[in-house]
Amino acid sequence: MKKKTREDQVTKMIDAGLNNLFKSQDTLNLDEFTIVVLEALMLLEREDYLKRHDGKKDSANGTYKRNFSSLRKNSLQINIPRSRNGEFKPLTMELIKQQREQVNNLSLLLYRKGMSTRDVSSILQEFFGESISRDSVNSLAKTFHKIRKNWEERKLDAYYKVMYCDALFITLRRGKSYSKEAVYVIYGVKDDNTRELLLLEVNPSESSTVWGEYLTKLRNRGVEQVDLIVADGLPHFADEAKKHYPEADIQRCVVHLKRNILNKIRAKDKEEFALDLKEIFNNFETTSTKKQALEKIEKLKNNWKGMYDKTLEKLSEENIRDYLTYIDYPVEVRRMIYTTNSVENLNRQIRKVTKTKISFEREENLLNLVFMVIKDFETNNWQKYPISNFKFWPRFTQFS
Repeated sequence: MKKKTREDQVTKMIDAGLNNLFKSQDTLNLDEFTIVVLEALMLLEREDYLKRHDGKKDSANGTYKRNFSSLRKNSLQINIPRSRNGEFKPLTMELIKQQREQVNNLSLLLYRKGMSTRDVSSILQEFFGESISRDSVNSLAKTFHKIRKNWEERKLDAYYKVMYCDALFITLRRGKSYSKEAVYVIYGVKDDNTRELLLLEVNPSESSTVWGEYLTKLRNRGVEQVDLIVADGLPHFADEAKKHYPEADIQRCVVHLKRNILNKIRAKDKEEFALDLKEIFNNFETTSTKKQALEKIEKLKNNWKGMYDKTLEKLSEENIRDYLTYIDYPVEVRRMIYTTNSVENLNRQIRKVTKTKISFEREENLLNLVFMVIKDFETNNWQKYPISNFKFWPRFTQFS
């Protein structure tokens, strides 16, 4: 008999069995009732099987015990009927297993989308009449722990056109105290212009020394050459990055710089100052040069001389050098490398999910959830939509 026909028959038997046994629910708890229903249905299924296979001289051969997971418990013991030649396989258990997998997948999806474990349990209660415990949801999320650990150990490509580095802060519990800790994220643009996550780590603070440790990890995982490293304005980051990738150019985030400068400008001057500052970094024409950018800086300094001299020290030629690296690259890619905005887009997705969690009890729980979010983002964005403009990338690497 075809599997579809058998499924239809078993479904009818389930309906009939439920109708007959439902009246006894008032004398049984939910788990006992579940066992009675499933065992009765499998006996009916074996009876039907024996009728259809009478020619094979098969016969009933008692039952064997198996542990069965319900939504509420992970260990319900159930008697599964068998036949003498061992060919009888109750489809009822297959259908129950499929349903369980669907519930698990739904639970994990809701959790990945940012719902708390309490919310997930509540939704399942509403839709399925039973809840799944918070611990069970967390256990499902742990399935990604093994995937993440395998990902951490796999070899990476030897060459990346660009590496974007950023850190965001999320509340984490250590011992009895809670504090915001730095979640380090590095992703790279591959030679085929797709993007992939390269590193995900958590540390109590952000520092150039810690970044150096993580860049060492990338070296050990096979990353030999990077053309450009894009990061925010963290002090000494550039020096640390050069230790590991001496041939790489450094581009510090222009948006971070402008934000930091404007935070020190009076409200009445901010709009005019912002326009002058914007003009300095508006270098997206083929004729734009670093020399012109430096001339714009001098003009701004003259315009605001005597008012914000200390703040303007941030725009000295020495300090500004790594903020103008993008001008050395083709016009087509400049807007994609002069800020860490692409990492910020990812960070927004991470914050959207993690904001529903007041805090994380363990470092592994935090990393597992963030890893799930990033892999979703990678599948639906980075791998799906290569950055076509990177085809204009200059081919000056030994891996070209």
